[in-house]
Amino acid sequence: MEVTYCQSAGEELRETLGSMEKAESVDGICLLATADEALESDAFEASLHELSVPVFGGIFPEIIHDGTNTDDGALVVGLSVEPLVTTVDELSDPATEFRDALDPTLPADGYETAFVFVDGHSTRIEAFIEALFRTYSVELSVIGGGTGTLDDRRRPSLITNDGLVGDAAIIAAVRSPTSVGVTHGWTEIDGPVRVTESEGSTLISLDGSPAFERYKQIVERHTDRTVTPETFFEIAKSYPFGITRMSGEQLVRDPYAVGDDGSLACFGPVPEGEFMSVLTGDTDSLVEAAEAAYNEATSDPLDADGLLFFDCISRVLYLESSFDRELAAVSDDERPVVGALTLGEIANDGTGHLDYYNKTAVVGAIEDV
Repeated sequence: MEVTYCQSAGEELRETLGSMEKAESVDGICLLATADEALESDAFEASLHELSVPVFGGIFPEIIHDGTNTDDGALVVGLSVEPLVTTVDELSDPATEFRDALDPTLPADGYETAFVFVDGHSTRIEAFIEALFRTYSVELSVIGGGTGTLDDRRRPSLITNDGLVGDAAIIAAVRSPTSVGVTHGWTEIDGPVRVTESEGSTLISLDGSPAFERYKQIVERHTDRTVTPETFFEIAKSYPFGITRMSGEQLVRDPYAVGDDGSLACFGPVPEGEFMSVLTGDTDSLVEAAEAAYNEATSDPLDADGLLFFDCISRVLYLESSFDRELAAVSDDERPVVGALTLGEIANDGTGHLDYYNKTAVVGAIEDV
């Protein structure tokens, strides 16, 4: 795995892509970038068209390299194995049959790992993830996350040889094994409450009451702060929801905005009828969770060529300057660690689950890339 960081998304990035594709050891490119108008230019799109190797990736709030996180630049990751890239369009369209776009023969053909990136603002991500699981079960290791920025839902944020695309998903399969660790570090403080009405990722009512009012009641029992629409974002980053499962990590759902009707907008779907708890955590528990994910991923006897780290942007918003501790917890002196801060994380957790997470640390140790 060859990694080059470009501070500029303009000419420097285009030249780096051209140099990387010419390297004898490179048969594919994973491109992890932050938002930049240069990525929407005709020149950048032309450079993607001209690549002789497959390219896949996305635009994220921040990227991770060399033990740091930054909201500026791009990572060009050269892979020594050729990825088979599939783009699934119209991810939000109820008429899209996801399984029709998936090749069920990938495991039989020797593919062991799939990088999966989705437009983080699409509305049917959970249905797509379910189609992935029904097609591949546990035969593919999956790792990736949601692309896009926190403040703009409209711009395309997935990168392919055809250019930037939006409201879509990318599956890049490689013939390399990967061991994955998934942990979040949040603990229950109240609940469960029942989702009595929802629409996609919007909570309309909890226990029959407007979602914001019920959430406010619970959180104010555990903090001396008053929860209002104005203070909501600052407080809610410390009090996410957790969807309980029979085994494996809870699915964390991150509420981030209050609607005029008292609804709560969340990152990730919140299915009607589910029971959820309210969670909280602290710096130590989140850092320990990242370290646990790293230990789980690296405990497998793979001769890993590199480490992948996909972490939720909301963990940065919560940890602030202490996020350096989380990065240190997944650092590795022997192998490069590359990744992104995402709008939701995608992974199998080693217990048969394939899910779309929030506020969760995902580490992958990948061999022969």
